[in-house]
Formats: sequence, C-alpha cells, structure tokens
Amino acid sequence: MTQDLVTEADLIRTLQDGTYTIGELYGQCRQRADIARNRGLDPPDADHPTDTVWRRRMRGALQARRLAGEAHRAGRAVWVIRGTRQRPTALVLLNPAGGLAHVELYLSDAETLLRGLDEPADLVLCDPPYGLGRGTAASSARRIYRRDGEKVLPGYVDVDRGAYAEFTRRWVAAAAHALRPGGQLTAITGPQRAAIVQVAAEESGLEWVCSIAAFRHFALHTTRRFACAHWTITVMCRGRSEHPRRVFNPPPDLPKARSGADYPLDWWVDNGRADRQGLLRYDNGLPAKLVRRIIQAHTNAQELIVDPCFGGGTAAIQARALRRRFIGADVNPHSLRFAASRLLVEHAWRE
Repeated sequence: MTQDLVTEADLIRTLQDGTYTIGELYGQCRQRADIARNRGLDPPDADHPTDTVWRRRMRGALQARRLAGEAHRAGRAVWVIRGTRQRPTALVLLNPAGGLAHVELYLSDAETLLRGLDEPADLVLCDPPYGLGRGTAASSARRIYRRDGEKVLPGYVDVDRGAYAEFTRRWVAAAAHALRPGGQLTAITGPQRAAIVQVAAEESGLEWVCSIAAFRHFALHTTRRFACAHWTITVMCRGRSEHPRRVFNPPPDLPKARSGADYPLDWWVDNGRADRQGLLRYDNGLPAKLVRRIIQAHTNAQELIVDPCFGGGTAAIQARALRRRFIGADVNPHSLRFAASRLLVEHAWRE
C-alpha cells in the first residue's frame, strides 16, 4: 500500500482497497443481515441524500461480515460509496469496528447541501470559489506560480465574476438557514470578496463577529498595487454575537498577553502552507494549520461542522482529528475521490 498520494494510480488503488460500494453492501445485506423490516431494503433516493436507513444497512452488512470472519477490510477505516469509485455521489466513513465515523461527503452544490441537512449545523466553514478564473488556462495563478499541472486534480469549478454576488447571496442565505441559534459561519476568501460575503450574511439575518486577516504564502506578483498576501476570514453568528451558545475557544497556538492571559488577535501570521510538494494536490487548497485553528476556535468536540465547498478535504480531515462531526459537499467528483483517498491513506490508516 502506498504511503502517500503521488499519482492518479495511487488514488485509484486507495479507493479500490478502502471502499465498499452500496451495491456490494446490498448483496451482503440480503445474504447475511435481516434488515428488510422498517424499510431496510428500500433504495435511497435523491430526496433523501442523508437517509439514516441506508447508513444502518451499511453498518449491519459490515458487522455481519466481521462476525462471519469474512470482513477482511473491517480492521481499518473504510468508506461506503453511493455511485461508483470513478464517480462517487456520496460517501460515509466507517470506523474499524464498523460504526459510523461521522464524516460524510456528497457530490452536491453548496445551496442544496445546506438546505437539505437533517440537523442544524454548529459551524458552517466555507472556502468558496473566488471568481478569479482558477482552473482555467487564463488563470493568473497558473501563469505566475508555474505549478506542475500533472499534480493538480482536475475539475475545479469557479464562478463567473458577473454571477458572483448572486452566487454568494444564495449559498450564504442557505448557510444562515442551516445554522442553529448561536451557530457561526466562517467564510475564507480573498479580501476582494469578503465584503460581498459580509453583506450577504447581514441580509440573511446573521450578525458580524469579527474579520481575521491570515497571512498566506505565494502572493500574486503585482506592479500597480500592493500584492494580496492574506486571506480574510469573515465570522458571522446566527443571533447576537453575545448569544450564550456561540462558541469561542481562544486558539492555544496564538500569542498571549505578557501576563499570560489569552489575548487572541485578528492578525494571524503563522498559518502553515498548503502546498504538497511532489504529491497530488487540489487547486486553491487551504493549509491544515489554518483550518484546524478555525475549527478549534468556533466549535467544541462532537459538534457538527458543514463545509459546502470542501475541495481537497482539509476541513474533513481536521474535523475528524479534533473529534467533530463533519458533512461536506463539492460539485467536483474528483474532489470526493481525492478527499476520501487522502483521509484514508495519509491519516486514518497511519493511526
């Protein structure tokens, strides 16, 4: 088994070795598990993308195989896939013991996912497209960075600049609908898009909490203006920012006051790097350190994080590591394949 995702072949091998398809589990269920009662064999449909019936069906099948001594892959984490390994439409992570690991990935647009949740979210964490032409030959990032295109996963979907404001209003309104009272939205954008997000959030009834400037490496070279060298993290709350259920945990890795008291600033200097030298990578990924800090600051253990544009899967990986529940979506099927493989081979199978 490969220890890293270096090529497309590594990704394919990981998915072959670390997944079950719904069809495979249906077969095992029919042979070994009595779950026909309570609609246990009803097929899932497009109107019930997170239906608990099919999750129980997966777990029952794996447990039956393990009891029969046939669950050769149940000794470690595996994904259950709806769709195919080449084009998955939904994935649920199962722990080695066969129980749900509370990580779910869906092939879906942001608005559809957010409006179809089974329960309110504690945190919506989103790094949306920036409307800068990423993933196209005209992208200035590609020309300036001169990255090896063979290592970048295809299929990144950007948003046309002319449609960006409406796109933002729609997904932010859906995020406001998805949050519980006191729940928070954290949107990571370039500074040129932050104002659009904040206005859309306020129009949807959310209240501003703070805006964080987070340093990023590889600022685009400019000659007639200052180069943009930071992300803007816009934090909004459903309800008043003083809401008793709003979570704020001062990140332990940020500097403290001279007295030793917490004194977290909205200027983050050390956020790590998102580049994966020599490995497969996703276009416009975020550093793990930055995402981990956002999750630690705005959620507690076992709370639900929803990322409707999860891209390379960094938020899913960090949420699992921090014992948060995670639901994410992306419109790019390559994103699901990459995130699922990355979580297994570079994280879960090394533990």
